[in-house]
Amino acid sequence: MNKRKNTIIKVLLISAFLGYFSFKMYEQQRILNSKNRELLQLQEAIAEERRLNEDLLMQKETLYTHEYVERIAREKLGMVKAGEKIFIDVNE
Repeated sequence: MNKRKNTIIKVLLISAFLGYFSFKMYEQQRILNSKNRELLQLQEAIAEERRLNEDLLMQKETLYTHEYVERIAREKLGMVKAGEKIFIDVNE
C-alpha cells in the first residue's frame, strides 16, 4: 500500500510539474508573439521614415537649383523674365 501511495504521489508531482511547465511555455509563447508583432510594426515604421528621409533629402538637393528658384518665382511670386509677354485668358 505504501509503495502504491508513493507511486501516486510521484505521478501527481510529475503531472503538476508538466502542467506548470506547459502553462509557462504557453504564456512565454504568447508574450513572444506579441513582441514579434510589435517588432514588425516598428520595422515598418522605420522603413517608412527612411523613405520619407530620402524624399526630403532629394527635395533639399533640388531646393537651390536655378530651375527650382525660377519655378517658385513664377508660380508663387508671379514674376516673369525680362521681355516676356503674359497672356491672360479672359474666358476663365
